[in-house]
Amino acid sequence: MAYELAVFSSVHQVNRIKNILNRDGRYFGMIRAPHAVSPGGCGFALRFEESGRLLVKRTALELGIAINGIFKEENQENGSKVYVRIQ
Repeated sequence: MAYELAVFSSVHQVNRIKNILNRDGRYFGMIRAPHAVSPGGCGFALRFEESGRLLVKRTALELGIAINGIFKEENQENGSKVYVRIQ
């Protein structure tokens, strides 16, 4: 299963979007944005299945919340994760 991260500026923004998106039974999780996608460690991310990207973007737009970036999560053979910016 492929996952993506949408990075936001605050925990409040991620919580707002997460609470709305989780209402229909799908899973959208909140995590501290990895250093690789948020230098300085400031920021939070919504982690979701790749198929949820359009829904995340639409919800953020409707709420007037800026997405700081969307990243594809790729698993390496050694178990580590790499994040590739897709937007």
